[in-house]
Amino acid sequence: MGTSKGYLPPTGYLWPEAKRDITNMVKSDFTPSSIERSISSFSKAMSGGDKQFLNSASRVGAKAVNFIEAVKNFGFNEALEKIGLSHLINKSPEELRIGIIEYFNDGRNDFYGNIAQQSMSEFMRELFKSVKDEEEYNTILGSIDTGEFIREFIIKFIQNCFFANFAEKILAMFDKLNKYDIAEKSVKTYIRSTIESEFTIENIQKVDWNGIEGYKIIKEKCNKAFEILSVWSETLV
Repeated sequence: MGTSKGYLPPTGYLWPEAKRDITNMVKSDFTPSSIERSISSFSKAMSGGDKQFLNSASRVGAKAVNFIEAVKNFGFNEALEKIGLSHLINKSPEELRIGIIEYFNDGRNDFYGNIAQQSMSEFMRELFKSVKDEEEYNTILGSIDTGEFIREFIIKFIQNCFFANFAEKILAMFDKLNKYDIAEKSVKTYIRSTIESEFTIENIQKVDWNGIEGYKIIKEKCNKAFEILSVWSETLV
């Protein structure tokens, strides 16, 4: 992933340290301890600013969960009607896929808003890649565990935030593109495994996902994920 639309170089007193740790991570050939330290520095730098990225993730995430809950409660077609997508009823699976993914674009042309939308699009494409008809959409969306869905979206969002900020810096330090691909996989695996092993979302029930309550829940969970990733122990070096 390269630099995203609307990108502004990150500022703040914690970002220089994060950049140094990224450099050291590449030079040390992505050892586990160097990856952990880099992700920790990145997470601290992200959390040390105004945290507008949390608002971006919360808007997109809550919008998606609101639709999923509507499918669970009313069925796929009625859910489409309730969110203003009745024109997608009886469309082909591909048209449905495109229309639903476009729905999660909240129209905000800012850096982290674009990343949140990209992350949700990636997630939805994975969910819908083998869908053949409306009934399968209904089955897949109706069986989603809300907590697991939110956690997966947050994982993708954090992974994409990292590479949106540092992909060009890392690429510039490699002489072969396949080295970058290996590095990207290592970093994303660490982010995923850490969040999956230390972060669970349980007992989310009767939430108004179309209002401030759902927005606050995702904001809180995303912030917690960054807190988990910010932990780093020098004893692991």
